[in-house]
Amino acid sequence: MVLFKKRTDNRSDEELLAAYKRRPSESVLGLLFRRHSHKLYGLSLSYLKNPQDAEDAVMDCFADLPPKLLKYDIEDFESWLYLVVRNYCIKLLKEKTRQRTEEMNDIFEDTLVESAPDETLHTIEEAERRFEVLSDAIDQLNGHQQKCIILFYLENRSYQEIAELTSFTLNEVKSHIQNGRRNLKNFILRLI
Repeated sequence: MVLFKKRTDNRSDEELLAAYKRRPSESVLGLLFRRHSHKLYGLSLSYLKNPQDAEDAVMDCFADLPPKLLKYDIEDFESWLYLVVRNYCIKLLKEKTRQRTEEMNDIFEDTLVESAPDETLHTIEEAERRFEVLSDAIDQLNGHQQKCIILFYLENRSYQEIAELTSFTLNEVKSHIQNGRRNLKNFILRLI
């Protein structure tokens, strides 16, 4: 992404927005993008912690802007735009967290299906038992796998963050998580 800081038009954001509402134009949208993309990239990076994800978030938000600009009465464009990007980043983080939680549930569910296909878990006691089994299985992982599984699934850290926190390479982090998932399934099978 090429981030421009230099202003190429002396009109205010609000004047550009009014011009866009009168006659939607990619050139006006481009001016707004060049004017704000570097700040929005920094905002996205502070939430997403990954340069490529931050860049994609800014691009996605600007791609979604045209109908929003026509739909809403925006008084302070810069503040409004910050909220749009912030909310988009939060949505991405929630989706990532939900996905990781579902992956952990899949590990457990896959193991239950392999061990007892006719049994289902419906009571609070059974849910507590699932948690205990999963916790015991995590405790049985070797130190590197345990650390990576906890950081990735329970603390929602990215591969990059885990590598920085643990001094593992990215490939080692991926390997520890992959092997940890496999070992978790095996440990859960033994515990139930």
